Amino acid sequence: MQFHKLTSTDAFIVFDLDDTPAMGVVRQAPKVLRDGAELLARSTTYAAASFGLAVGGGSAGINAKPDDREAAVAAFLEEVASLVEEGRWLPGPGVGIGATDLAGLGRVEQRRAAFEGTTAGEGVVAATLGALGSLEGKRLAIVGSGPLAEAAAASALANGAIAQTQAAFDSPCDALLVAGKAGVLEHDLADTVNAAVVVPLTPVPVTARALAVLGRAGVVVVPDYLSTAAPLLAAMDPDGGDPTTRVHDAVAALAQEGTNLWMAATLQAETHLANWRPALPFGRPLA
Repeated sequence: MQFHKLTSTDAFIVFDLDDTPAMGVVRQAPKVLRDGAELLARSTTYAAASFGLAVGGGSAGINAKPDDREAAVAAFLEEVASLVEEGRWLPGPGVGIGATDLAGLGRVEQRRAAFEGTTAGEGVVAATLGALGSLEGKRLAIVGSGPLAEAAAASALANGAIAQTQAAFDSPCDALLVAGKAGVLEHDLADTVNAAVVVPLTPVPVTARALAVLGRAGVVVVPDYLSTAAPLLAAMDPDGGDPTTRVHDAVAALAQEGTNLWMAATLQAETHLANWRPALPFGRPLA
């Protein structure tokens, strides 16, 4: 993990892999934690590896109080512009940062494809279809709100599912779609899950202990780096085929693994990484 500290403002980028094109969000708050940025970057690395791409994760944080935000963001954009133009990093909006904040950066169309909410929501539903085999009449409970949750709900309805928005973790359902901060689904909440499958809408919402709890209960967990991969594929591998179809096929190919799906997908991604990296990155994408 490479820590790139900016000089013009209190900000940083963590690059998961050295000398490799990277993609990831920019977050802004009075204090953005490096640990969270590393988790987000690692998830992107495993997403790319799952589809045979030589791409890594790169997540940024801008530390600024509200009164200093405008100047901090402007300084950040000026300093990272060359990284974007050179193809080293493809940034997108995260917590505290909107698309308009990044409008001055280059590679506009590629960045739009990489962080487009509709593609992301459709990709998560495609992953759910891959895990369940059919969505017709299935109950999908969506934890979280916002454009991504709305896009997932619309896609679920279009595929014949019954979508419950603003759901709770213990909502009875066939698939629980989870959006939120890293680690939002921790082990105590995992013990209340009443679903056959958990499918992340956002990166790394499941903790390592929650994964173990869910597995013991017979609940299948789709890796976030598969369910959220459609925008990455649209941006980084546009000639590889329809992104949502690829996400569906990747999950469907592992569905027979049952509660071992998360580990089977992880080993598959690490096999690809081992083929072109001198060593695997330390630590898997779990909160």
